[in-house]
Amino acid sequence: MHTTHFRDMQHLHRAKIVALFFVAFLMATNAFAQGQNKPFYDYGRKLHFGFTVGTSISNFKYDWSPKWYTQDTISTVNIRRLPGITLGAVGDFHMGEYWDIRLVPSLVLSQRNLEYKFNNGDIVTKQVESAIVEMPVLLKLKSERHQNIRMYLIAGGKYGYDLGSDYRAIKNPNDIKVAIKPNNYSYEIGTGLDLYFPYFKFSPEIKLTKGLTNILVPDDKPYTNIFSRFRSNFVFFSLYFEG
Repeated sequence: MHTTHFRDMQHLHRAKIVALFFVAFLMATNAFAQGQNKPFYDYGRKLHFGFTVGTSISNFKYDWSPKWYTQDTISTVNIRRLPGITLGAVGDFHMGEYWDIRLVPSLVLSQRNLEYKFNNGDIVTKQVESAIVEMPVLLKLKSERHQNIRMYLIAGGKYGYDLGSDYRAIKNPNDIKVAIKPNNYSYEIGTGLDLYFPYFKFSPEIKLTKGLTNILVPDDKPYTNIFSRFRSNFVFFSLYFEG
């Protein structure tokens, strides 16, 4: 039953990603077909605001602890990645013809399932759910504008606070959890397209986030003590709308 549900979620997530890229493709095609829109967009106001929506794939990069090599009950651990949702605001500061500074305060909802397979054949799944408030500060490097399209690269760092972290929760011996710390620092790199329309600018973007902080809460329980470190990684597929 769990496997069927997970596969259904995977198919739904793929459909969301395909839909995002389809919307981006249609809007890019439309931008090509039009005359030049907002010709002074990047030379007028220094500050533009907007919003972003998107989806994500999240994962843990982990390191084994010495306990992993001495225990003889767990044979493998797999991380099942479920689709996430991102909602945020955008503040874009034009610092020059080819570069901006972008602030994107966002709420990221994600879930990762840790699937433990025991030597006796049992499988136990531990869910790690997150509701992360993020504040990325990004440098955006832009190409020359061609008609209504401009490519860009983006890179920077961000701080995130996980509202879903239960690291201070009272432990229930009948429901052992894998807990993560709320504070996290990451760096981000990505690429996208600025598409200029008569009343707004639309930007599809793909971005990779690599965590720098060990967010694993130490515990002597077997679901946790086999790890020495968790770092959080994301791939984001986002659509930006700026006025």
